[in-house]
Amino acid sequence: MNVRLLGLGEIPPALAEAVLAALPRPFAGGEVASLPASFEHCYDRTRAQVDAACLIEHVPGPEPGWSNLALTGADLFMPALTYVFGISHLGGRRGIVSWFRLHPEAEDAATQMRFLRRITTEAVHELGHGLGLVHCVVPDCAMHRSLWPEGVDLKRPEYCPACLTSLEERCR
Repeated sequence: MNVRLLGLGEIPPALAEAVLAALPRPFAGGEVASLPASFEHCYDRTRAQVDAACLIEHVPGPEPGWSNLALTGADLFMPALTYVFGISHLGGRRGIVSWFRLHPEAEDAATQMRFLRRITTEAVHELGHGLGLVHCVVPDCAMHRSLWPEGVDLKRPEYCPACLTSLEERCR
């Protein structure tokens, strides 16, 4: 399965390329592009956040053999949740990941590595949803649910054996 990472707004230099290079099996490569979009119509002034369900409608559906994943720095929410790290259409091969709440506060080499690991783990998570996976009970699987940034740190940026087997079957 190929992945197209779409920059939605300003993204840190080389972030998309680093995430793409770190994706595990069954992802076989892909490309980086930009997605021109305005957040204005999805912006909730009361919450001062972007509605993730509205924004995902601007991520194009991919062609066969591809998944599209937008990367953004916007603070995303869903009506029942204070914030989300991302959203995907289950089985629709398209999603969004936001780094807004994943970025560590300090700016040194160790925290930059943690940031890259967090965003890669969440990219793997949303790509999994896009391919039809639901949340996993295995605590360190990328498909395990995370409610806070430190919870993402407890996961690996790859799938447990059961999720990987399921994905490989779906990608055939």
